[in-house]
Amino acid sequence: MNYLYASTNLGCEKLLKNELIFLGAKNLHIIKGGIYYEGEDLLLYRSLIWSRIASKIYICIKKFIINSNHDLYTNTYQIDWDKILYFNNTFLVKFKGNNDIIKNSLFGALTIKNAILDQFYEKYSIYPNINLINPDISVQALLTNNRINIMLNLSGNSLSQRGYRKFSNITSLKENLSAAIVLSSAWKKNIPLIDPMCGSGTFLIEAAMIYSNRAPGLKRNKWGFQFWKGYNNFLWNEVLNEANKKFEMSIKKCHKNLFIGFDYNQKIIEQAKENAFNANVLEIIQFSKSNLNNITNPYKNKEMGVLLSNPPYEEKENTESELVALYIQISFMFEKHFKNWKLSIFTASEFLSSFLQIQAYETFSFKSGSLNCFLKNYKILSERLNHKNKEYENRLKKNIKKLKKWNDWKKIDCFRIYDQDIPSYKIVVDMYKNWLVIQEYQAPKEINIHDSYKRLCHAIYYTKEILSIPINNIVFKTRKKQKKKLQYQKLFNSKKFFIIQEYHAKLLVNLFDYVDTGLFLEHRRVRKLISTMSYGKDFLNLFAYTGSATVFAGLGGAKSTTTIDISNTYIQWSMRNMSINNIIGIQHSFIQSNCLEWIRSTYQKFDLIFINPPTFSNSKKMKQVFELKKDYLDLLNILKKNLRENGYIIFSSSTNNFKLNFDKIHQMKLYVKNITHLVQSKDFLNKKYYSWLIQHIQ
Repeated sequence: MNYLYASTNLGCEKLLKNELIFLGAKNLHIIKGGIYYEGEDLLLYRSLIWSRIASKIYICIKKFIINSNHDLYTNTYQIDWDKILYFNNTFLVKFKGNNDIIKNSLFGALTIKNAILDQFYEKYSIYPNINLINPDISVQALLTNNRINIMLNLSGNSLSQRGYRKFSNITSLKENLSAAIVLSSAWKKNIPLIDPMCGSGTFLIEAAMIYSNRAPGLKRNKWGFQFWKGYNNFLWNEVLNEANKKFEMSIKKCHKNLFIGFDYNQKIIEQAKENAFNANVLEIIQFSKSNLNNITNPYKNKEMGVLLSNPPYEEKENTESELVALYIQISFMFEKHFKNWKLSIFTASEFLSSFLQIQAYETFSFKSGSLNCFLKNYKILSERLNHKNKEYENRLKKNIKKLKKWNDWKKIDCFRIYDQDIPSYKIVVDMYKNWLVIQEYQAPKEINIHDSYKRLCHAIYYTKEILSIPINNIVFKTRKKQKKKLQYQKLFNSKKFFIIQEYHAKLLVNLFDYVDTGLFLEHRRVRKLISTMSYGKDFLNLFAYTGSATVFAGLGGAKSTTTIDISNTYIQWSMRNMSINNIIGIQHSFIQSNCLEWIRSTYQKFDLIFINPPTFSNSKKMKQVFELKKDYLDLLNILKKNLRENGYIIFSSSTNNFKLNFDKIHQMKLYVKNITHLVQSKDFLNKKYYSWLIQHIQ
């Protein structure tokens, strides 16, 4: 009787237990991430070739308790390694765990390795070779508390490496985890299974192998046990032949179109086909190129089946905010074409899965690498597609029709097409070239969260449909009241910038990493005004953000520009904005500084100053808190000394209920004119954004 151990992905232990019991395992003991069990040699080989869930399978050589470093060496040395390893084989020792005695796993592995080498040297006066990359035999030691279990890795490489997958992407799931997901999904044998975003086809291939009774280890050529002295070649060939015969008999009885996979990329489809061919199940899987928008039910609701998918949830090229629309599209598309089917979605994002807007009847938790993931099983309904209220769609179409009559429509790449026009749809929709940024204002607590989500998903879906924007070009963000210190907190770190055109200027935007994009669209006409006023002038941009106003001053022929912001990120962004417009030279200076401290200390004079100060600021880099409503008069009084006679300040703000006190400003010998109506854009007529032109008079 052999004492064996099968490791697996966290969350797969129950599935592995059922599998081992079916194969004939006895005396199972489940631990986190694996199962100890007993079985004869026949079971040993069957579990190696038939386990779909195990990562590796080990045979236990010796268990003992250690009270010192010497105990580890002595007990290892007492094992008769000459009965386990061939002298001319290479080997490697791996050690997992630590305690007060073995504080470092590397030290534990080194101690065991030395004991093995010393034993062979005493017998043969020569050491066997170590191979750290591709050893013939791998010895594994597992330390739990003070108990050591020394085992031999019978699998070699992980059992997840079936041998059929020649093509996969960096986010592909391991084959054994994919099999666990298939077995935990709503799919059962003899019912259709469709993967609408199949990628390399792993889900469908694993399901087809289960359906056709194909042992997952049939394609593997190298095993860890092949270099073990206890290897029974005759018994292994018997198990191998048995597995081949079972597959040959089962594949003949399989339905041909039970498994269907779609992907938008023809190259990926061809790779999935090759993977399925390598697994000997291509004849029962149908792969087709299709965009998610164009997928329909090939069974025309004559049969009920299961949709199983692993949509993107964390990729280097995508942030969660970019993937919201994809999950909404999945939900609407499935409800439209697959009513009463079941849906199984594997993801690591609770946030994204909430946009499916379906209640899961079953959830399974798994670990994929370092990610905590889950599989949710749903029943697909179609209640949302029958909605009669089309007020949002009608308003959006009306807004677009109005904006197309606007003279500036073809001169700019970015504009707002919806801004909370309807009280029940509290979202903002901005267009950036062929991208959409959709921002939701967090609903009050008294609003039903389910109804709020339902309207949000409805709005995102129909915005995409009406504007014909690619699903991957929609970015979703939530604007909510935050603590003041978190107002400008970074969301992601994609560092993805692209250039947009605004009149004659080029500007960099980043739609993903911050709540704001690097360009305040409502300032558009103010920037245009700066361009017309800046020729031959010394221009100061205070609280500059990304320096877009400086770009317009430079393009307008400013004699010099000075750009001040407390953030180094925004100063660097400003410099890049100037560079892409070919505005360079020593006359253009960029200063990272506290704006208030800088203007107090400088004696420079300017003809034109633009300020769009924050409502509130308590940055760590500032010595004092700034509150606009309380401090703006002091700010203007300080600025006056930097403003040449007959020079102008353009003062802008979007602070609610903010008004300038004209009388007090006149007392400073500054003349004020409200120019809000002159610089408002047609797409921001309802936006509370104020601008004043302030002139220095004597």
